[in-house]
Amino acid sequence: MDSIEEKLIASFAEKFGGQPKLSDNLTFIGVDSVGMAELTLELERDYGIHVDETVLDVETVEELANYIRIRQSPL
Repeated sequence: MDSIEEKLIASFAEKFGGQPKLSDNLTFIGVDSVGMAELTLELERDYGIHVDETVLDVETVEELANYIRIRQSPL
């Protein structure tokens, strides 16, 4: 596991409690529509990426880490 996954798991654990796993569904963890809006702002701030509507297709912590990684990659 690299630092993106570790940071996401720590952030979700702090916000929602428990110890999320990479395979956990974001809804199961506690991310609702308001939480997704807040998460979008945090991702843009913390990772310096542009978050578009395709983030709504992300279902798991692991998919979110991959979403971030792809957007951080130079073209």
